[in-house]
Amino acid sequence: MNNIWKPGATRLECATITPQPAHGAFDRVLRPLAVGACLLMGCAGDPGPAPIVTAAGSPICSVVGPSVPSCGRWWGEALDTGKGSLVSAVDRAQASLGRRLDIVHTYHRWDDLFPTAGERALAQDGHLLLIGWKPITRAGRPVSWASIAAGRQDNIVRTVARRLRALDVPVLLSFSYEPERLIGTNGTPAQFAAAFRHIHDVMARAGATNVRWVWTVIGLTSPHWQRTYLQLWPGQKYVDWIGWDPYNWASCRKTSWSSFRQMVQPFYRWITNQDLGNKPLMLAEYGTVESTDDPGRKGLWFSAEAQALESFPRLLALVYFNLPSPPASCDWQSTTSPTSESDFGSLARSAPFEPTQSLNPVAVPGT
Repeated sequence: MNNIWKPGATRLECATITPQPAHGAFDRVLRPLAVGACLLMGCAGDPGPAPIVTAAGSPICSVVGPSVPSCGRWWGEALDTGKGSLVSAVDRAQASLGRRLDIVHTYHRWDDLFPTAGERALAQDGHLLLIGWKPITRAGRPVSWASIAAGRQDNIVRTVARRLRALDVPVLLSFSYEPERLIGTNGTPAQFAAAFRHIHDVMARAGATNVRWVWTVIGLTSPHWQRTYLQLWPGQKYVDWIGWDPYNWASCRKTSWSSFRQMVQPFYRWITNQDLGNKPLMLAEYGTVESTDDPGRKGLWFSAEAQALESFPRLLALVYFNLPSPPASCDWQSTTSPTSESDFGSLARSAPFEPTQSLNPVAVPGT
């Protein structure tokens, strides 16, 4: 596994995990009050694409449930700060796109002091932070899920809880994102689920009720990993969003080219058929490389994404992993060609993402 870590708030993408053999082992959610209640409380069944509309026919968009848009989808990115600041990187990205980043994705090790000054500034400026928190220390030492579940890391958890609570706005937290990579190193799937529940409960007791909990996996679909995901699941009451991290590796890993639809559909189909509480879904990371055979193919990949999203109504947030190589193992940047850059910007301003531009991502429902 090719893990790359860069100091600072941004986590860098890792190589694909090699599946092990089995061994023992709402696009629109505000349909009057009933649908809002479903998203808040986790009803069974898909609420379906039916927003409230005005007499003029325009949707009344708002933030409902755990930072969920009732119309459209959140647009987000993970960015390479280089030698500059996170705030400057966000400013550059927004200027290039001609729209706001609803979500800014950052990453931290277990003993990092976060949120950082840059993250706090972005949160206060109306960006929804998605923070990946990995149980590996800055020195590279794994922090076992069992020790977290047993309360031996509670001092660190309470410190993070106080700092997140002080933001005083909603924040998305993904504990031990992509836990598939850490099975064995950090413990068993059951120990991960127990650690997730324990951190949730400690933070709730510490008053960090502004935290929205994201369960993020890679999104593999072999029978072995489908069984493992059910073991990794902490329980409906502990999760607000479900995320996964699909990539079109193509020439970078000498695999076949995958369209956005082909990349997303397998795990989407599986997860939406599980009894996990009808949670809103996000691509917590995703990306595509350039085609070595067709220099315009990456741009067309972005162009086709907007229409493909019609097939995924529960996918309510997309966070593009906009990192170069190096430091990432593949070049996911949206600026790898003029057509890619242009079509990526058009995608960000397209119909699936247009409604959220008028929303406040850190609004609390009812305010």
